[in-house]
Amino acid sequence: MLRPEVIEQLFDLVDETSMIISSELKMSYLHAMCESCQNIMSQEINQSINEESKKALQTHYATLEGLEFTQEEIRKALQLAILKGLKSERLTNAIMTPDSIALILGYLISKFVKNFNEVRLGDLTVGTGNLLTAVLNHLGTEPQEIYGVEVNHDLLKIACTLSNMQEYAVQFYQQSSLKPLFIDPLDLIIGDLPEGDLSQEEMNELGLTLAAQGINYLPYLLIENHLNYLKPGGYAFYVIPNDLFSQPQSHAFHQLLTSKANIQALLQLPTALFKQDELGKSLFIVQKNGEQVKPVNEVLIAQLPNFNDPHQFNKMLTRIENWIKLNK
Repeated sequence: MLRPEVIEQLFDLVDETSMIISSELKMSYLHAMCESCQNIMSQEINQSINEESKKALQTHYATLEGLEFTQEEIRKALQLAILKGLKSERLTNAIMTPDSIALILGYLISKFVKNFNEVRLGDLTVGTGNLLTAVLNHLGTEPQEIYGVEVNHDLLKIACTLSNMQEYAVQFYQQSSLKPLFIDPLDLIIGDLPEGDLSQEEMNELGLTLAAQGINYLPYLLIENHLNYLKPGGYAFYVIPNDLFSQPQSHAFHQLLTSKANIQALLQLPTALFKQDELGKSLFIVQKNGEQVKPVNEVLIAQLPNFNDPHQFNKMLTRIENWIKLNK
């Protein structure tokens, strides 16, 4: 059971110490938050600051002595700090996947993937790491190996801080998820896919089939490349925009996808999760082809009900579990 007062206490401490470091060293709030968390983990102040500020930090950090936090309480507290930092830097909150989406994603992974502790898992569009660690906390078991890939240095630093504070041994790589990756094939890939189109110059640098066909839609290209790093029989769980299959190039994407993998499920998320002017999102599950892989009898397609409607939501969970019994 989460303790809201403990989450608030940890957030307040991280917030206040981050503001001290930010002011003293003239750095962004998010950068200072990472510095403050490093102080907490190393149990010493690592910044060159004046004595008054140093004493103020020591006083704040001393309040942590004897306290214990669950991984999810740590994530929740740091999530609040990250959201504050994103707002202060006028960055979109869409960088962070909502907790409710991470919760249902974790539930689905638990139904599809057995022996999770033996799995090699990668979030190849890891962003701040919020989706990755929220899923890990929900599943309650640490996989054999965990990887995170992110091209943006600042986001990667936040993801590293978030996972380290929760004591997850994630191997992070700063690189484009569209290019050859420095990782061995994975059993499980997750990701909240960013939207957008690539320029012709960017596409020319990719050795991807779809790019060679002139297709520049980012989610298509990401999924194609990710499949190269998924073991036969491995699963990919994506958060995708609802218009993924209504793009002008959708036929070519669908053709390539089904030549390499089997579509398992397409679950549209409740519209209540998104602002009125936002495009909704769905959960998309595919399994890579392999000798032991059989296509499902019927792809699971559904509109998920609002999470605050327990009766309808439980009916949907029953439907999902019945589908699992028939197809997995």
